Amino acid sequence: MSVITFMNKDSKENGQTLSVAAVATSMAIQHNYKILVVSTAFNDSSLEDCFFNKYEKDKITKQLFGKNQNSYNISDGVEGLARLFATGRAAQNTIGDYTKPVLNGRLDLLPSAHTKDYKNYANLATFIPQIVEVANTIYDMVIVDVYKDLPGNVKKRMIEISTLVVMEIMQNQDSALAFQRLKQENEFFRKRNVAIAIGKYNPDSKYSAKNIGRMLNEKNIPMVIPYNILFSDYCTDGRVVEYFLKLEQLDKSSSGKDNYFAEEIYKTTERIDYLRKEVEFGI
Repeated sequence: MSVITFMNKDSKENGQTLSVAAVATSMAIQHNYKILVVSTAFNDSSLEDCFFNKYEKDKITKQLFGKNQNSYNISDGVEGLARLFATGRAAQNTIGDYTKPVLNGRLDLLPSAHTKDYKNYANLATFIPQIVEVANTIYDMVIVDVYKDLPGNVKKRMIEISTLVVMEIMQNQDSALAFQRLKQENEFFRKRNVAIAIGKYNPDSKYSAKNIGRMLNEKNIPMVIPYNILFSDYCTDGRVVEYFLKLEQLDKSSSGKDNYFAEEIYKTTERIDYLRKEVEFGI
């Protein structure tokens, strides 16, 4: 049972949420694991939207509750669980009541909090590490998408309870050097359970994974999550699972952007699985 945390130090969008969606879906399809993917975002449903079509969701909401969207106040996901944990009434068997099934028996999603008030969000967020720890006793793997504005104390706790921390960087010199400074300033990021992944990766860039690895004096070449416009479109439409099932049907001997994407995501998924076993079981 492992907690895999994705986080970054970039001020610009680096595709981390799409990376989480890709790795979680690939892991669920390739392995017989029971996985929970957790969104910690504030006022942002990007991860949920990768798996569920937001327009269909809005349509259903209107059918159920009419035009008054304020009447749609079902407290699910992180928000509902946080409130339950705050009252001390949470238990192992309640986690599933607040998640959304993505792949039956393989992949569930814990959506982010609904609140649009940051102070309220920050209060709810303090329970996220506790929620993840309990979920980790139920699931084989908990994959957490750490939001950039998650309160510092919560980020710190998430790092402490993580089996593996995947630091996602952008494919440029500034992002690589920023991570290098982070390693120099914070001993934790020099530990063996911290791995680097390059988001929105383009193999034609001079900042290849190999070159960035050299720049950072890394023993291992950083993992990559390639940029793929079709994958991005499927994320926008809430059809990530459908895209990955299509990848399973590809002729593995042929070339093409989707084949390259599938191959690299598979390598990244397998690397993450190996690293977390190495930390957890000492292999």
